[in-house]
Amino acid sequence: MTISEPGIQLIQGASASQILYTCLDAAVQAYPEVFKEIRFPKQARDFKRHYAAVLPRFEAARINQPNRADIARLLAETFQAQLVYQSDLGVQSLQDHLATPSQALPLERLSGNCQPSWQPNLQFLNQDWPNLTSLGEALSSKNIISTDAKTALNWLAQNLEDPQHINLSQRKVVIFGASAEMAPTAQFNAAGAEILWLDLAAPTRLAASQSRGGGIQFVADGVNLLTQPAEILATILAFAADEPVDLCLYAYAPGQAREMRLTAAMNAIINALPAALVRSTTLLLSPTTATPLDANDLLALTQRKNSRPLWEAALARLGLLGRGGGAALQGAQGASRSVVGIQGASYQAAQYLAKLMTAETWLQHGAFPVSAARPIRVSANTAPITQTRSIAHPVFDAAFGGAAALGVRTFTPGQSQTLNGLLAVHDWLNPARPVLGKIRVHGGIHTLPYPMDTALLVAAAIGFAQNPKLLAGLFKR
Repeated sequence: MTISEPGIQLIQGASASQILYTCLDAAVQAYPEVFKEIRFPKQARDFKRHYAAVLPRFEAARINQPNRADIARLLAETFQAQLVYQSDLGVQSLQDHLATPSQALPLERLSGNCQPSWQPNLQFLNQDWPNLTSLGEALSSKNIISTDAKTALNWLAQNLEDPQHINLSQRKVVIFGASAEMAPTAQFNAAGAEILWLDLAAPTRLAASQSRGGGIQFVADGVNLLTQPAEILATILAFAADEPVDLCLYAYAPGQAREMRLTAAMNAIINALPAALVRSTTLLLSPTTATPLDANDLLALTQRKNSRPLWEAALARLGLLGRGGGAALQGAQGASRSVVGIQGASYQAAQYLAKLMTAETWLQHGAFPVSAARPIRVSANTAPITQTRSIAHPVFDAAFGGAAALGVRTFTPGQSQTLNGLLAVHDWLNPARPVLGKIRVHGGIHTLPYPMDTALLVAAAIGFAQNPKLLAGLFKR
């Protein structure tokens, strides 16, 4: 894949699926005993056709090993090496490019227009939930969140000074992709956080409904992560002014391997910052990547299978919901078979390598490739399936309509922002170190007893039957 514009690109001649294959193959070669049973393809072309099935088997093998964090680091470092910075002066590694001194970008200061106070009242399941403990209980009982997510909401209810008026006025927060539909920027701003807004779109150009809230926003106008990573690094250093900051990694855009390139840019900047300035990093994992599942998750998956309706069991017996169950199993743990091929290899490389593997590396080893780095506090929670503009596709549109028939709940962007923001605040404030992969708003996907790639088609068929007008979208592509 070749893109003519300067900035962060895939290494010469590589495609997203080739990079995903290269990284996994590096681990297979380095740890042959770990992966000997997973039937890893010997050729990249075969992997491209079957990666949705291969990736869960790979992750199930990795998480059952005592050296899983070392494998994660190999994967994260190999991925970062596949992205380079291209300019008229030639091609550099991202690490070398960021080591070049750059000027900070000019910032516009937008003052708050009210007292700091975020009132997180989530409207879901046809009612308001102002009480976080009750919310956690309800979402857990409907199989929408993991047990640890319920515990996190209860912790907030018990330990915040005032759970109905969250105040973050003592925190500096850097938000990559501040205007993203999944980013709780407005919520953090309402809570009074001092925010560095990094996005192509400035808040003054958004809809009039975007209120400033109780915090101060420092806006760098028209920031491009792919072409200005060194300038953004300098801007963060100037904003921090030797104080630790929370770094939120929400930048996302589909097409032209931007999922991979944007995550690589954010990761490289985190790795280049002085360790003392990184108070925490926050990112969102997709439920449609290969997610580690423990014994309790696997039990819930089995219970979901045993309680399924007759029509669903009949479809399963006919093989219409896929074969092999909803998890790849190895030992006492497994990995969700929730990879969706239609989302593409770039999406999976970003989610699995640049997010999940990188988060585990930061948690265990700290920034890389610095060998003496200290572990980083990481909030890497699974976000709910949300109908955002970035996943506009007729099959997804139909599947959103049919998902409820399979017991899968979906969210609006506003609902996701509120829940994601609450769980991030928990990870920032709770003295206990976050445990990767435990806090999940999976909406029922991680207890679905079928491969998501095939279950999605059944959900889409139900959605098309409910709303035949959606079929027109298939013929416009």
